[in-house]
Amino acid sequence: MRRRGAFYQILAVVVVAAALWFGLGGAKPGLVIGVIGPLTGAAAPYGLAHRNGARMAAEQINAAGGLHGQLLEVVFADDANDKVKAAEEARRLIYDRGAVALLGAITSDNTMNIQRICEKAEVPLLTAVSTNPFITRVNFRYSFRCLSDDDIQAAALAQYTITTLRLRRVAVIHDSNKYGSQGARTYQAIAQRLGQAIVANESYDGGATNFQAQLARIRAANPDGLLIWGLARESALVARQAREMGLTATIFGGDGLAPDNFLDLAGPAAEGVVLTYPFNPLRGGDKTRAFLEAYRKRFDHEADSFAAHAYDGMMLLAEAIRLGGTDPRRVRDALASFAAYEGVTGRGGLDATGNETRAVELARVQDGRFIPIAQGGFQ
Repeated sequence: MRRRGAFYQILAVVVVAAALWFGLGGAKPGLVIGVIGPLTGAAAPYGLAHRNGARMAAEQINAAGGLHGQLLEVVFADDANDKVKAAEEARRLIYDRGAVALLGAITSDNTMNIQRICEKAEVPLLTAVSTNPFITRVNFRYSFRCLSDDDIQAAALAQYTITTLRLRRVAVIHDSNKYGSQGARTYQAIAQRLGQAIVANESYDGGATNFQAQLARIRAANPDGLLIWGLARESALVARQAREMGLTATIFGGDGLAPDNFLDLAGPAAEGVVLTYPFNPLRGGDKTRAFLEAYRKRFDHEADSFAAHAYDGMMLLAEAIRLGGTDPRRVRDALASFAAYEGVTGRGGLDATGNETRAVELARVQDGRFIPIAQGGFQ
């Protein structure tokens, strides 16, 4: 009898432990979604915000019972902003961990490496951050994006700088990676078509800190506008050094300038900068306000564009799994059906190529803050 009693005590402990492990709602762990981005290195501010947004979305999904009787197991992979490492992490997540979908990466170089692996494995990839247009224009059925690409951003900037700011002579300086070079190339083509002259075009390698040689050549061209297309750290240093060298041209750029650390690093040189503004916290309704409050409570700081888009990306993947089941091919089909959705970043939708259809908003830095620009067609 004592042995039987001891057996039942042990069994009770096992049952309680199992209940805690699988959740009170009976959901089981093991539905893997991989999230890839830089968690270390110079690009880590982007990747950490991206991770936080995805993590909070997954926590909310699991708190509501998970999907198909399973909890989401989100596996975060650090690609250190290296495209070879990004590809290795994608293979590990798909083939070793059995991920049903991937969210990532941050830079377009890394995402374009990952998407080839996903296409071969028939596992959907949703990027919430990478903006190179070719990610959704190479006939890859398993690639999707929930952020306006560089073509859309460049067109909005060109239209505004020409028609409103009336800039006639623009110099360009950009990161030499796919994000920077494609964004700069796209802007130049659109601007020249609209009658704006590009008087200089300079590049730099990611991680650079001294841009005086490029800026000296730009200063000699006497531009009235300076386009910076790169990540926040280098862009902030370019802006600071441009002002220190006496350039008075209006500075503008893409969404790489949108993180708060651009403001911190650029300091007074950020004042007056115009940029594409992918996440306007004042634009959304109750869903956005609830997200901002929850994010602030969870992480003790404000959410930026990278956190908000990653949150929407994880929610889109969860909805695709809810509709399509756990077969990655059916998850892909469900994603392809999202012609319209309502996220914390506003109303969006995916077109036939898997590309985001949301219009672009612009902002100007004023008193050290991003202030949305009321511009018809861009809101």
